[in-house]
Amino acid sequence: MERGLLGDFQPQGVSYGNSLLEEPARMDMDTSFRNLAGSFRNVIIDPVLGTLSDAGDVMGDIMGNRPIPMSRMQDVAQRAAMDLTGTGMVAGLPTRMAAAEAGQAMLGAGGGKLTRKDIDPLFFGNVTADVPLSQMNVDIEPIGLLGQRMTIKPEDLQNKILLFGAGDRTGTGLLRGIDDVKFDEPLLMLGGRDYQLATPYAWASGEGIVTSLLNRAKQAQEATGIDDVILAHSTMGRSAVDFSEMGSSALAEMLKNAKIPKQAAKEFDDEYRNFLLSKADKAKGKNREDVQKQYKKLASDYVGVNSPKLRTYLANLPSGVLRDAFAKMMDTKKYKDLGFPAVSKSRFALTEPAQIEVPTFQTGMSFQPIDVARGSIANPDIPHASYSNAIAKLDEQMPMQFERPISSHKVYRDFEKKLEAEGKTLSASGKPLQSSAIQPSYRSTAPYQVVDQELVDRMSLLLEGMSGDDLMKAGIY
Repeated sequence: MERGLLGDFQPQGVSYGNSLLEEPARMDMDTSFRNLAGSFRNVIIDPVLGTLSDAGDVMGDIMGNRPIPMSRMQDVAQRAAMDLTGTGMVAGLPTRMAAAEAGQAMLGAGGGKLTRKDIDPLFFGNVTADVPLSQMNVDIEPIGLLGQRMTIKPEDLQNKILLFGAGDRTGTGLLRGIDDVKFDEPLLMLGGRDYQLATPYAWASGEGIVTSLLNRAKQAQEATGIDDVILAHSTMGRSAVDFSEMGSSALAEMLKNAKIPKQAAKEFDDEYRNFLLSKADKAKGKNREDVQKQYKKLASDYVGVNSPKLRTYLANLPSGVLRDAFAKMMDTKKYKDLGFPAVSKSRFALTEPAQIEVPTFQTGMSFQPIDVARGSIANPDIPHASYSNAIAKLDEQMPMQFERPISSHKVYRDFEKKLEAEGKTLSASGKPLQSSAIQPSYRSTAPYQVVDQELVDRMSLLLEGMSGDDLMKAGIY
């Protein structure tokens, strides 16, 4: 099954836009244009002629050699691939297969080599893959979920506590292959916001993180007198999956098929082993002998990129930081040139389709009531491959979502004011810091926010499309 940037996996009521490539793509009347027009008509126009006038408009623009935003062509390709019954089939092909065929012709229609913007416009990797990620084959078998996520409005959260929870973008399912690589052992995807739909639990992480989050929730309850705590998912960056077992296992399966030359493999293995030994050196000091020994043993036990045991070794690493370092090392031009697979492929494949286009640091994709009193659950009945502890749902309530996400900076109003008062939102020269420079304060603090009437009004206006500047002009900070 092929995965489109504007995929048909989005949950009901969720719309995240389609403005990926807004620069006009000029078409000329050469062979590439004829191929484009033929492919577009054969795959998209003819099967649904008379049902989607937009497609005819696009063809008119092409014939008139008028510039068309690429996102518009992709959007029409996706929507035209739906028949009148909404089953998403055209001549027996799944929606995204038909859209991808037309999209491939569109991307190459201008002639010349595909650019990074064609291949990886959302920057899933530092180095580009060999094919556009949106047209890559991703073989995922769906798994059963316990229910659906209900779409709510801001007023449904009034007089409740929102607790910040950074979450990666991974989805659920049984991943059997990426592009032309068929996995020897399928990979169970059980992460991201849909962990709440696939299990009885609200959240999973290491014991320390879970304990800190629950302690923060108790502090919020005591400070406000409000019992209802909602864990609010905030989207992490597209490479956050590198910390998880899912990320390392997908890379290990891809490496099996890569046939890395011995010298290239040795170069990578030496660098990663030296990284582990450097961690041991940094662990020197009083009462840190055990940590130092652990890193030295990890370096000694490291099996190498060409070993069939690599997947097991990476999955059993004691920290996601070590898996992350492995992925980041691979995601460099040096190792791409030596024949290593593109890490962007695994990140894209593991990402829940509804979160592919969502910007980082957005709130609204999941609100999960949590059982603070139950405390941390060690070794849950449905284990998470990366994490040992879980947080329970409150009374088995299912998660909720907004119709679309909004910036986390606009949700945690009181914490943002605190950061501003402390001068932590400005650079040394007095210029506003970028979001990425402020986000660490959120992750280290896990702020909470009581949803009062002012915040309900603010979030409602943001969901209606009002910008932050517009809010300030309207007197709503």
